[in-house]
Amino acid sequence: MSNEDTLEKIIAVITALMAEMESQAFADESFSQLSMRQMHYLNTITELEQPTFSELAAALGVTKPSVSAIVNTLIRKGFVQKVQDQDDLRVYHIILTPAGQQFGQLHDAVHQRLVNRLTAKLSEKEVATLTGILQKAI
Repeated sequence: MSNEDTLEKIIAVITALMAEMESQAFADESFSQLSMRQMHYLNTITELEQPTFSELAAALGVTKPSVSAIVNTLIRKGFVQKVQDQDDLRVYHIILTPAGQQFGQLHDAVHQRLVNRLTAKLSEKEVATLTGILQKAI
């Protein structure tokens, strides 16, 4: 088996593990109503911290109308709200509601569990090497 084949299998296992962890974490009724795309938007909104529609569109590589459609759905579901900018009344920021913040915290916890699972049997030096290799790859 080639290194590329081995790496492909490793990536498949990590992907499946992540999907299983997220599925268990988000099985709660309030999160089960979210699609994978909506979860991706919420995660990006969390990372950007109160982005505008334009900032979110740029970060996701999609159009503003696409962002508006998903954000409006997230507003209806109670995960975000839009707040008008104080300085430029034409601009709106996307703000997480308490439910959106709870999603972000849970999502971060899932990522931390995955990191812990992947590094549990590695030494500090091996974790540093793995981190360096992955940073170089991406």
